[in-house]
Amino acid sequence: MPTPKATHDVEEESAARHMDAGGHVRVRVMTDVDLSRILDLRTVVRWSADPQSFDLLRGIRDARWAVAETPAGDLIGMVGAVPLGRIGLLCQLAVHDDYRGFGIGSRLSAWAVAYLKSRGAKTIRLYATRRAEGLYRSLGFRAVAHRTKYRLKIGERGRETTSEDAGYEVGPLVMADLPEVYGLDRWTYGGDRSAMIFATLRLHPGRGFVIRDTSGRVKGYLMRGDAGHATRIGPFVAETSTAARLLLDNTLLDLKDTTVEVTVPGVGSEPAHTLFRERDFAGCEDRLCMELGEPADAHPPGLVQYGTTSYLAT
Repeated sequence: MPTPKATHDVEEESAARHMDAGGHVRVRVMTDVDLSRILDLRTVVRWSADPQSFDLLRGIRDARWAVAETPAGDLIGMVGAVPLGRIGLLCQLAVHDDYRGFGIGSRLSAWAVAYLKSRGAKTIRLYATRRAEGLYRSLGFRAVAHRTKYRLKIGERGRETTSEDAGYEVGPLVMADLPEVYGLDRWTYGGDRSAMIFATLRLHPGRGFVIRDTSGRVKGYLMRGDAGHATRIGPFVAETSTAARLLLDNTLLDLKDTTVEVTVPGVGSEPAHTLFRERDFAGCEDRLCMELGEPADAHPPGLVQYGTTSYLAT
């Protein structure tokens, strides 16, 4: 067995090597050659994001990714930057455990911020773990609100619901509905999520719903997708609480023996909390929404984000 001094020497040499690597790490744009190594990094850092999210987001126009690489060619970090009009998203920041504390996360984040600003983003948004809050605050991000995750276990027969139609009609979300849905979502969210909505619908065809009033105008929409043994809801937007209840109940009725999950944003989401609690969902506080730059526009009256996209929790 190594002596305590030998062990101490090895630890010092390892720390010195990492310190040197941290000072000479190269941050560059990710290429297709990096994809297999990204999988290895995600395993090491115990990746917590939806496993489908990376592939979906890589296909969004103007989304870019950067990696951190040591002089020896080891890939030790990554970050994503997704422009959505005036709002830009910094996402999926990861740094290898052995290289934490050397400023690599700051460099990757700074790269993402610079890219998003170059694409016209006025507000840069992210959702931080408790461990990463200090890093983002040091870069000038401010806390906005915590988001909440809700879960409901559906039994074999599903849950009985009692919503009245109240002059609304729920139907499947089809490609012809997308222009109207894009407009409604942009008005509600403040950024352009059209590429993300399209990619989600293409990945989960037939899993979206729209609700219309008696004049035929879209008053809300809901998308859902499967993730392992769970069904995830989002994006989910509605103009009235009645429309939201109808959309949710329509979704729950044909589900059996699954767990339903939905992520509720922290801002302007009081009606969402009420709805999910009424439907017996159990909620817990999740990551902290943080922003840099101009404050995002307040949600217009009458429109509520009941659930964010399951892939990015935007």
